Amino acid sequence: MDGIARLVFQPQPSGWPLVGQEQAVKLLRAGLRTTNISHAYMFTGPQGIGKRTTAMSFAMTLLCEAEAPAGQEYPDQPCGICPSCSKVLRGAHPDLGEINLETQAQALADAGGKSGRGPAKELRIDSIREMQSTVGLSPYVGRWKIYIIGDAERMNEEASNALLKTLEEPPRHTIIMLLAPDEVSVLPTIASRCFLVPLREMPRKQIADALRLYWEEEDDQADLGAALAGGRLGYAVALLSDRDGLDRRKKALQELSVLSAAQINDRVNSAAQYAKMFTDSRPELYELLQHWEGWWRDVIAVQSAPELVANVDQLQVLQSSARKYTPRSAMCAITLVQDTRRQLMENVNPRLALESLVLGIP
Repeated sequence: MDGIARLVFQPQPSGWPLVGQEQAVKLLRAGLRTTNISHAYMFTGPQGIGKRTTAMSFAMTLLCEAEAPAGQEYPDQPCGICPSCSKVLRGAHPDLGEINLETQAQALADAGGKSGRGPAKELRIDSIREMQSTVGLSPYVGRWKIYIIGDAERMNEEASNALLKTLEEPPRHTIIMLLAPDEVSVLPTIASRCFLVPLREMPRKQIADALRLYWEEEDDQADLGAALAGGRLGYAVALLSDRDGLDRRKKALQELSVLSAAQINDRVNSAAQYAKMFTDSRPELYELLQHWEGWWRDVIAVQSAPELVANVDQLQVLQSSARKYTPRSAMCAITLVQDTRRQLMENVNPRLALESLVLGIP
């Protein structure tokens, strides 16, 4: 099976190669110890929280060939060295597959002999049917056939209904793991057939310590990544590995500072530039709006709860802004950014929406 996320085996106190998410691991290990294993699981949480890593760690445990502890049918933690664990770590286990927007795009590109145009906006029925074509087959080497369906909230109606049929009559040896922001983002009939595993935000210090220990980040970068991550280790890792993204963040904050001091004509001109960005590189515009919203949240936090400030490398500028703007004006700016994002997603004229934003920024 293709599309496997590769892991580095760094066992934690839980015994799993997973930093944090102790409650989720405890929940899953309890099921393994009592042989109470569901045919379907749903891992929920925001992007970068660790849904994929948690699901992969669970899959490696299920496929592990190590001897189970006395009184148990299955091991409840992976050994990391048996043939099955090694195959999972290499992304080469034949009984473990992954379906998501990225693997779907790659499959379409391979079928057409072209590179493709990148992931589509929805997970289509063909991807689910491909899984269904093998779901009834016996495992090649392991106890289970495991499928990890990422971007589950992006399944269109046809794909959702097709998956539902499999969940209604699951093969005995098959386990399906869905990754989604929350259980309400998929059909209720799908969510009700899954064992829910909610993932939790991690403490800032735990993320910073992990970034230093496992990703060898310097102290200032680890602290910055942990502060900006909002409790999501995966987000912090991705952020610090994307230097261009860090540069875009810095530029976005600089543009906000210039905009706050600009005259009306300059603000209108900037709206035209942002409207062009919406057309040419929409994800970067949404990223810019996210940075702006985070900045105004920090203007409030630096006055009342400095330990919650995310842009820790901009502390002096934030303190200066806090003397200039009241919490109420900062809250109005946050609402304005949120309303603009919603309008853009609802196909309101982007030029008008962005003009309203830049003219209303304090």
